[in-house]
Amino acid sequence: MPSCPRGEIVRDGEVGVYHCWSRCVRRAFLCGIDPVTGQDFEYRRDWICQFEERLAGLFGIEVAFRGELSNHIHLILRTRPDVVALWSDEEVARRWLTITHLVRSKDGQTIKELADVRIAMETADPQRIDELRGRLASVSYFMGALCEHIARRSNIEDHCRGSFWEDRFKCRNLASEGAILVCGIYIDLNQIRAGEALTPETSRHTSAYDRIAGRRQRHTAAAQGIALAADQAADGWLCELTLEERIEQGITANVRPTSAATTSRRASDKGLLPIKLDEYLQLLDTSGRIVREGEKGAIPDHLAPILVRLGVNATFWGELITQFDRWFGHVVGKAQALTDRAASAGRRWYCGRARCADAFG
Repeated sequence: MPSCPRGEIVRDGEVGVYHCWSRCVRRAFLCGIDPVTGQDFEYRRDWICQFEERLAGLFGIEVAFRGELSNHIHLILRTRPDVVALWSDEEVARRWLTITHLVRSKDGQTIKELADVRIAMETADPQRIDELRGRLASVSYFMGALCEHIARRSNIEDHCRGSFWEDRFKCRNLASEGAILVCGIYIDLNQIRAGEALTPETSRHTSAYDRIAGRRQRHTAAAQGIALAADQAADGWLCELTLEERIEQGITANVRPTSAATTSRRASDKGLLPIKLDEYLQLLDTSGRIVREGEKGAIPDHLAPILVRLGVNATFWGELITQFDRWFGHVVGKAQALTDRAASAGRRWYCGRARCADAFG
């Protein structure tokens, strides 16, 4: 993918959805079994996910989809500067100081209690607080905190120093609901494509696994007459998948962003897509079969309306879920969205416009 200034892709101060990924530079694997030394680093996937969850509860950024592979990670993030704007100055300072301490902590979970005087020092400078508000809704600072912590812990374990990631994280803007859906499916099928799992429910290191586990927990709790809070399930830290709306009528409710406490698992309860969880899981399961069989495949008639609703051309579905990285560049969505974004950046075009026209119209 051709290089492009990050400032053109990520629009600070605006709600946006971004696909971010980073790859390990080492011969040794980030996760899994190192074929040279035979050392098993599989456990790292768990603490990477745990740290992603911790950051999701501190930043004004929601983790929509995630996947941890043997030598790279994938995330779809939604920035929520509108939520950060609701936090008090003290809350902003506390969250930022917590993040900086966690990045350098041994386990990414426990730190000493923050001193009130340190928080007071941060809140005494209004310009500093404004800067921290921007950081708490910044994809760059989120990925920077995540990647730095992973590198620190891995370097300590490997008894070495130096670069752990091959480059700064890569990023693309998902400019339409269809693009978000396709990229989410692509990430959730990562382990199946890599031959590490056979089905979404066994793809333990993906957001699909969390959502399937959360669905089971909610059904079990309902059968037992237990009220399970939205953030108590296994997927309670992920961005809510379904928009608060009556999908069949296309009426979206106004959802007020919540100002959660520092211990919250996510920035807000606002949904992401006009699609029910069961519909998404059916689509994911069908797509997983296409990937496993290595054929183009076809979407069943009862699932096709989902793609129509989100503006995705079902004819190209097989290619979209297997060739997403190759087909698209820095901005993914309807062709007109790419044209508009390119014009605002003083460019004639962005790579992938023709593919976007085929896939999303």
